[in-house]
Amino acid sequence: MELSTTTRPQWFAVQTRYRHEQRVASDLTAKGVESYLPVLREIHGWKDRKKTLEVPAFGGYLFARFEETQPNRVRVLETAGVVRLLGNHGGLEPVPDREIESLRISLGSGAPCTRHPYLAAGTLLLIERGPLAGLEGRLVRTANAFRLVVCVASVGQAVAVEVSRDDVAPIGEAEAEVVERLRRAESHICEVMDMHIGVSPRQDAGRGRIGSTGPLPT
Repeated sequence: MELSTTTRPQWFAVQTRYRHEQRVASDLTAKGVESYLPVLREIHGWKDRKKTLEVPAFGGYLFARFEETQPNRVRVLETAGVVRLLGNHGGLEPVPDREIESLRISLGSGAPCTRHPYLAAGTLLLIERGPLAGLEGRLVRTANAFRLVVCVASVGQAVAVEVSRDDVAPIGEAEAEVVERLRRAESHICEVMDMHIGVSPRQDAGRGRIGSTGPLPT
């Protein structure tokens, strides 16, 4: 019997054939494999009517959670419509739990969400209150709206969700300056709010997760 290389199930990105995302998700569930297909609500119009449809947020991709063993990999890869499991250097690359959780929070919040270009730079922020509490991403400003961009590195794609600047709670003088910058922002071009924030050791031991320049603890 093969020994597992992990002590718990992890999320992995699954590439599917075109327009096979929902079928693959259903078939994986039927096999007992947990899956997550992020969806966006879009309004599609015809000559006589308009309808709100749920469409995959990342066309051709979904996520499956399983313990990384050869039998589990084969079970996923043998599912009709699956192209491959994503990874690096010949091995699978787990998707961090915090990325999946941020997707769930943003897409399930009811707040306006759209696809967004992937952002590799910008300070990571954590929303601490409101319906989006717990959401992690990078803050951008477009016209008169503020959005938090949730990036998934494994598939190189992202979604953006509208947020209230008041829900990004400052915890010190440096963070207060960031909020003031948001209030003074005048550009109508989408810009990443790159915030250089220093948190004292005392603050970091308490609530020092807003404005972290590195990945937040899970």
